[in-house]
Amino acid sequence: SITTRALTVSGVAASGKTYDGTLTAAPSANGAALVGVAGSDVVTLNSSAIAGAFATKAAGQGKTVAITGLSLAGADAANYSLTQPTATAAIAPKGVTVVGVTASNKVYDGTAVATPGFVNAEIAGLVLNDAVTLVTGSASAAFANKTVGTAKTVTLAGLSLGGADAANYTLTQPATTADVTAKPLTITGVAAVDRIYDATIVAALTTSSAALVGAIQNDDVTLVTGHAAGAFATKTVGTAKDVAVSGLTLSGADAANYTLTQPAASASIASRST
Repeated sequence: SITTRALTVSGVAASGKTYDGTLTAAPSANGAALVGVAGSDVVTLNSSAIAGAFATKAAGQGKTVAITGLSLAGADAANYSLTQPTATAAIAPKGVTVVGVTASNKVYDGTAVATPGFVNAEIAGLVLNDAVTLVTGSASAAFANKTVGTAKTVTLAGLSLGGADAANYTLTQPATTADVTAKPLTITGVAAVDRIYDATIVAALTTSSAALVGAIQNDDVTLVTGHAAGAFATKTVGTAKDVAVSGLTLSGADAANYTLTQPAASASIASRST
């Protein structure tokens, strides 16, 4: 008997790919050569039907790729048998994102901390039927800065993936927007001065004890009293008459993060002697 001579193939390669949930690999026989042909036998490698498959679908480096579909051609091909080769290639994790994340609006509190919401959150980009879930237990969110603003960018961190297929994915942390509204401040210590009737509604104020109530500790915000003014509702004589205060303002680097409610006062207008 003369048995067929076994041949092997060198130089077959496979391309890396991004995880797609399949075993499919893309081999190349461009550099392939038969190893073991005797003498001057006419034997060539036919790679027209070449195919490749990873052993598993999972992401990983240096994964074995089984090659199939290679065959022999030429006048002496029948005298040989062909061992299909293997190659190696990587499956890179597939990038996914999260959609539907929200952040709550808040009143200025001197921090960049934001509160995220995940009621409608879902992972975008998963391979159909893969077992992957969004893990939010360690999630946090932050505005770019602490200042007041509308539709400010909120960046999330700490989101992760769970489930049997989670290792096949990489997660890009999402972003959303929310508002930071100004914090209301009030004033204490402003008083109006009693006076004698003079046919006007003008009221004199004392602001030496005026103080802001509600400012965040260490914020640069101060009360400006230089243009403070007071006015009775009417010019007539009366006791403990309401005095509307105006003209008090805020200054300092953090003043724009606050709104100021003008205080109220009261004073009396006494009868004028004639």
